[in-house]
Amino acid sequence: MNKQKVILILLLILPLLFVLYLYSPFLIMGLIDSSWYYTEEKVDIGSFDYSSVLTKAEKAGYEVEGSWPWPGSFSGFDPGDVPEVRESFGGAARVQDIRFNYNSNSELTVFICEDESEARTYVAISNFSHSDPGSPLQISEFPDDSWMLEKFGLLFSLDDEASENYLGALKKAAQNQTWNAEIQVNESPDFPGVYAYLMESSDYSSYSSPMGIYAYSTAGSDIEEVFLKDGNRLGSVRYFVPEARIMTYNNGNRYIVDLDASGKVRLEIIMPAGSSGETIPEEEYRTVFREMFEELGLSSEAVDRFNFFASSSRVW
Repeated sequence: MNKQKVILILLLILPLLFVLYLYSPFLIMGLIDSSWYYTEEKVDIGSFDYSSVLTKAEKAGYEVEGSWPWPGSFSGFDPGDVPEVRESFGGAARVQDIRFNYNSNSELTVFICEDESEARTYVAISNFSHSDPGSPLQISEFPDDSWMLEKFGLLFSLDDEASENYLGALKKAAQNQTWNAEIQVNESPDFPGVYAYLMESSDYSSYSSPMGIYAYSTAGSDIEEVFLKDGNRLGSVRYFVPEARIMTYNNGNRYIVDLDASGKVRLEIIMPAGSSGETIPEEEYRTVFREMFEELGLSSEAVDRFNFFASSSRVW
């Protein structure tokens, strides 16, 4: 091959390679990108039996991801008959811990750890001004005995003698532990009594969450209710609200129902790869969601309350 032919071939190939270099990412993205329908915020559709919904979803053959309200499946304990908690977070919500604040430095915490065999209740005292995390908490760093005894009695409906025994055990444990003092107790928290005390003794309460109150995850949301008295922190309760994702397919499109035990629901449709720019008739996708709601034991009429947004791309 002579020199002129080589030069001519290079002049033809190089621009083609340059064009492929510039546009190949766009061509590849066009092949894998997909259209997407979603509701921006969760809609409160009212109370429902979270466990029953997940059971029905599984029986209907749907894919289910998330937390099941079975003992040992997530930490915490049943709050019992507390209407405010049931109304806010549903019957499947759990209490992860209870905290009482003596002042800005000292805090008494009660929490329960579960395993396959049993649930264990622990009480811990912390002093945030304790300077050396490798040294034991000193008795002088404990709150006043009268405050501690009152809180033991409140937490577990104990008499004075039982409260004094646990306080003594906590002080003894502090000598052999570092940073804070912790003991296991043979009691279950009287949460209805504790909650009533916090409501009656505080003048304000608010909710907060590191993920946002109703952010979705495949496990659940941690939500803290903080109680204040005269601007000071009186105590707090941390809840776990289980969440789940229920999925099915229709005409190659993935339909997703995100829900939590408090009654909040978010809907989503993900179309298959290469569908960028394609659409689904509104009545078609609402019909699919209505059928899902019926099979889950939810009101199909609630689907009409959702506002859907469409995107021709999930990549850009």
